[in-house]
Formats: sequence, C-alpha cells, structure tokens
Amino acid sequence: MAVPISEFAVHLRPQDNVAVARKPIPSGTTFAFDGGTFTLAKGIGMGHKFAVVPIKEGDPIHKYGQVIGFAGRNVAPGEHVHVHNVTAGAFERDYAYASQIPAPLPPPAEYRTFMGFDRGEGRAPHQRYGTRNYLAVISTVNCSASTSKYIADRVRALGLLKDYPNVDGVIAIVHRQGCGMQFDGPDHQQLDRTLAGFARHPNVAALSCSLDWGAKSFRRPT
Repeated sequence: MAVPISEFAVHLRPQDNVAVARKPIPSGTTFAFDGGTFTLAKGIGMGHKFAVVPIKEGDPIHKYGQVIGFAGRNVAPGEHVHVHNVTAGAFERDYAYASQIPAPLPPPAEYRTFMGFDRGEGRAPHQRYGTRNYLAVISTVNCSASTSKYIADRVRALGLLKDYPNVDGVIAIVHRQGCGMQFDGPDHQQLDRTLAGFARHPNVAALSCSLDWGAKSFRRPT
C-alpha cells in the first residue's frame, strides 16, 4: 500500500527531484507521489536523499530548489542519491541578494486588520502604527534611573491615567550605563541608538527623557 512521502521524508520544494528522509525508511516502502507510485529497492538512512522522479545521466539534482550536483548515471525513483551517483559540474548561478517579489494585495474585503492607533506621518511604515499606547520615561543615564521608576510608579499609584482610556500605561526604561562614558564615544553612541530604538518603538505614543548630557539625542516622537 502506497503512503504519502510526507510520512517518511521531506520534499522541500516543488521543483526538487529528491526528497530527504526524516527517519530511516525500510526497503520495499511504496510512496505515492505526483499522481504515481514508486518503491524503494533499498532502505534509506535518516537525512539521506532519494529520487522522487527519474533523473537522467547528466541532469541536475535539485534540493532546496537549488542545483546541488549532477546525476552520474540514470537514477530511478526511490533510489538512494549520494556520492556514488552524483557528480560536480559547472553551471550558472543567481547571486541576487535578498531579492523578493511583493505578493499581490487581496481584494479590500479580504484585508486583515488589527486594533491599533496611527502615530502620524513621517515615520517608517513599520513604525507608524502601534497596538499599544504607552508613555515611556527614558533614563539616558544610570543617575536618573531611580527617578524614572519613581515617576512611572507614581503615575500608576495615583491612577492619573484613569481619565485617558486610550493610554495603556506608563513604563520606565532604565539601565546601568551613561555616567562616566566618553561623550559621543562608541559606547555612548551605542547606548543612544538603543534608547532611541525604545523611543521610536511603535507601541510608545510619547516619551520623556532625563535632562542631562545624554538627552540631546532624543525628542518626543512627531
């Protein structure tokens, strides 16, 4: 009785002419594939390849949708594909880096939506819309970390946000760096980039920063 290839192996891409065993496959196993069947004459070890269609001598071996070698002789479906019947050869390669074709948009009635808020124009697309509306108190140096936490705790303790149902909360962003750093040195610049990432996060609607030598790198998002 024929079984689906997926029960024993992984066929990675539609254009692949081999599959990869995900567990040992005993000889005599019959697979259903692409409207037909084929039987393994010998067992296939886990992680090894076997042909799923006839491969003529000299034809490329496709795995991951890529050419990994060429058939050194005719290879029958179900036959083990390995160094004994695969050879190397020259062929053209596509070295395009991270190229991609945008998928077509579905009809408007099928658009997916989420509950969020618009942070306004002038932002990168992934930063314009947020799903949470938080206020951030960002400490640019360790010296103001405690104060930042006190401010956030005080706002929560007094319930100051109860009149603002669209604001989900206030959060303190603190750390142990800043003081004693070389001004505008590599460590300072890295810290600034990290804190700026928090400031620009799409879930942060507004922010306040401690007023010290590091505060020059930040401003309220617009």
